[in-house]
Amino acid sequence: MADKKTTDKIKEIAKNVTEAAEPYVEKAKMKAGPVLDEAKKKAAPMLDEAKAKAEPALNEAMKNAQPYLDIVKEKADPVLKEVKKATEPATKAVKSIGRDITESQAKRNTKTEFYIQYKDYEVRTDDIGEKIRERYVAEGHKASDIKEMQVYLKPEENTAYYVINHQYTGKFTY
Repeated sequence: MADKKTTDKIKEIAKNVTEAAEPYVEKAKMKAGPVLDEAKKKAAPMLDEAKAKAEPALNEAMKNAQPYLDIVKEKADPVLKEVKKATEPATKAVKSIGRDITESQAKRNTKTEFYIQYKDYEVRTDDIGEKIRERYVAEGHKASDIKEMQVYLKPEENTAYYVINHQYTGKFTY
């Protein structure tokens, strides 16, 4: 790698060369400008002539191709209609699945806290469910055995009655 002094010298030389070349670059631009303009003027009629000569040939080719294009379109239309008809159920299914996935994801991502307020107390329903699970386990059962749990709240009695797996019943005062 070059050291800082060498790098600075190279930058200085490049700056000096650029400054020294500047007047010559300006002269070249001044001389080239009119030459380029003249070349464009001379080329314009030739370009127009080439376009004019090519246009009838292009029009003739399009005219000759049109019957073939019509045949292709005529034969392709029924196939395209069949493809569209065949893909409609799949398209609807994909849209429906996308909608279902979005709704399902929204449900999973929604956090809901449910509170019961009655007279002078407030209790979270999740807390009631947790207390019921704790009681169930404290009585010698496994928490993993709980498949279903129905809870019936009676706020006027401050009591939650519950049924676990349609067999085990109990009550919990909160």
